Amino acid sequence: AGQGACRPAYQAMVPAIVAVDDLQGANAAMSISVRVTGLLGPTLATAIAVTWSARAALVMIAILWILSALAPPRIPPAAMSGPTHATPLSHFGRQWLEGLAEARRHRWFLAGLGALTAVIAGGYSVTAVLLPIIGAQSGHGPALLVWCMTAYACGALLAALVISRWRPQNRGWVALAGLALYGLVPFSLTMPSSLLVPTSAFFLAGVGIEIFNVLWFSAIQREIPPDRIARVSSIDFLMSYGLAPLGLVAMVPLVEAIGIMPVLLGAGGLCVAAPMAAAKVASSRAFSEKPEAGT
Repeated sequence: AGQGACRPAYQAMVPAIVAVDDLQGANAAMSISVRVTGLLGPTLATAIAVTWSARAALVMIAILWILSALAPPRIPPAAMSGPTHATPLSHFGRQWLEGLAEARRHRWFLAGLGALTAVIAGGYSVTAVLLPIIGAQSGHGPALLVWCMTAYACGALLAALVISRWRPQNRGWVALAGLALYGLVPFSLTMPSSLLVPTSAFFLAGVGIEIFNVLWFSAIQREIPPDRIARVSSIDFLMSYGLAPLGLVAMVPLVEAIGIMPVLLGAGGLCVAAPMAAAKVASSRAFSEKPEAGT
């Protein structure tokens, strides 16, 4: 609930305080902060738990969450100059339909969202459900999960640093190619006897996902009218992460019905095929309906 409320609002706030040419760098900076936190946070929490206790670590985490919630926002007055009146609940449905209509005007958005939804429902479900099982079956135990997740975060951090400076010409195709790299994850788990294969796959998947994320968010903020960004981002979140539980629910019954190997191969194929299909939409080349965007 917190992410669903925060993410669309945050996506709408960024272009209100950042120039269009700096959107990609701003989104990359946010990604860098998230990935650094993701790498250092577990290390610090473990150190606190080992030095004192698990309860002390949980108390510290709770304090940090409360402080971040209470910290006053630092937003320039110009970004706060819009209307501040509350929206009546009766307007909710109309505004959601307006966001849907706006999304339909951007074919690249619909195609990219379809690909993202497929990758999250298929690929992410494999990671969440099957990775620990495969780790136990392969004899690596928790080490497989630790190595893979660390490699994924390191790959994402490296990609965020690169994409903060790199401005690809065909940004949509580059983003979708990055998204397709997640297909390496299910494929690599078909041969988990060596830690190197899945760890390398997760590293490359982290690189690809972060490139996609930064270019995707920047495109939404650049191409969607400012007063519709939050609504379109809500649709993005609703479809991509809102449908993810369906993949989680289906994963175990599928494994029981057809076996783990076909599920891994099918999920990998889906993660590769969906972005490739999205790339066939003409405006996906640059994530823009403007003819000059890809030149």
